[in-house]
Amino acid sequence: MRILVPTLGAMLILTGCSSSGHRRWAPNAALAPPVADAEPASPEASTRISEVITYAEAQVGKPYCWGGEGPRCFDCAGLAQMAWSRAGVRIPRTSHDIARSLPEVAMDELRAGDLLWWPGHVAIYEGNGWMIEAFNSRRGVVRRPTRSYPPRRAFRPVFAPRDIARWP
Repeated sequence: MRILVPTLGAMLILTGCSSSGHRRWAPNAALAPPVADAEPASPEASTRISEVITYAEAQVGKPYCWGGEGPRCFDCAGLAQMAWSRAGVRIPRTSHDIARSLPEVAMDELRAGDLLWWPGHVAIYEGNGWMIEAFNSRRGVVRRPTRSYPPRRAFRPVFAPRDIARWP
């Protein structure tokens, strides 16, 4: 029992957003090239994306909490959901539903505001090879280069009300 409690505590602190309970760092992550930015969005989309990024940047330094949607703490999908809600766009609440519901974007077509995805985790692409994410309970909401943890996939929230599905 003495070993179980500290071990369990360490697991809870280090799990972050991962629904699987662990996060694997990409081998050679430091060697991965930065993600390139695609063509800029339309003027209206750029204004809304700016709102997403501004909101996310203002949350850097806040703590991580499982299931957190702000304003005091966030989990990864809660941060993404709240940031995009600032632009009037509703996105799904979990990384799984984000991957299932939003249009996928090729890595060489990323734009600021796109959602970077890993199994059990999401981050907001800030642009120029940087991302903002609710990382884990030890580090909270952080800004860091995408090359430190290259995403597996990426998704782009849509603006047109006719394109936005109803999320449960």
